[in-house]
Amino acid sequence: MNAADETGLPDDPEFRAAFASYIEWGTRIALANSQPDAKPPLEAPMPHWGWGVAPPYIR
Repeated sequence: MNAADETGLPDDPEFRAAFASYIEWGTRIALANSQPDAKPPLEAPMPHWGWGVAPPYIR
């Protein structure tokens, strides 16, 4: 959140929650796909993140 503050992103709690969820999602995907025996999919859905909404991630 420090980077979000430094770049002037909105400090609205709903925005920050969606932003944090997106960062966490990307981190989990990167960690899983960077393992030595990982076989990342060639194509995968990209979730659509919204402000104040939390749709489930669907594979």
